[in-house]
Amino acid sequence: MNETLTCYLVDDEPPAHHIMSKYIERVPYLQLLGQSLDPFEGLERVQQLNPDILFLDVEMPYMTGVEFLKSLPLPHPMVIMVTASPQFAADTYQFESVTHYLLKPAGFDKFLDAINRVTRRLGFEPDPSAPTPTRPPARNQTQAPADPRERIPYFLIKEDKKLVRVAPEEIVFAEGMKDYLKIHLITRTIVTHMTMSRLEEMLPPSQFLRVNRSFIVRRQSIKEIDGNQITTLDGKKVTIGVTYREAVMNELKKNMM
Repeated sequence: MNETLTCYLVDDEPPAHHIMSKYIERVPYLQLLGQSLDPFEGLERVQQLNPDILFLDVEMPYMTGVEFLKSLPLPHPMVIMVTASPQFAADTYQFESVTHYLLKPAGFDKFLDAINRVTRRLGFEPDPSAPTPTRPPARNQTQAPADPRERIPYFLIKEDKKLVRVAPEEIVFAEGMKDYLKIHLITRTIVTHMTMSRLEEMLPPSQFLRVNRSFIVRRQSIKEIDGNQITTLDGKKVTIGVTYREAVMNELKKNMM
């Protein structure tokens, strides 16, 4: 029997990749073969690499975890679903390959419990002489706690007389119009009675940038920057305001090569 279990991660959220890859590193008998933010790329790579374990997000743009598994030829690897929405668990357990369900943000103990379930199903026994899995180091008590907005899986935004569920990763940009906002999503646009300042207070700061008085742009939606002008992936051109330019450029420099 192999001495390691190979893993692949498909999730559209970069923070999830960071956390899960760190957890995998701490288990000596796990090997991460790769990871994909795009589910279509992930589908191709999983078929090529044939990992033992697939960590799969349930809610992704353009392809859900359920659709992913329906598109993946049999036999499937052992699947650990990872999501912020437990109500979707019933949909994924229709697949025999789904071994466990991790709720974001998953702690290391929950992660290790999921791995133990997989090893039992596979009949895998780690080398008794190998190092034991190591826990992440305790956070310094003087360190500022993580911004709670980074862990919010979705908002309920009022549109006319109904509440619409919107996940942060669905937002491309938001445009202010006095006391109203046009929130441009990947698939459609919502108009809601809200101020730009209120929306900015709600959104995860690591994912969005206020670029002028009337626009907030999702960082991953930025295609290019030409002088003071940002072009989004869907072709929208937004001017960086004079008073916002220094802060915006300082943030964007973190991703420059």
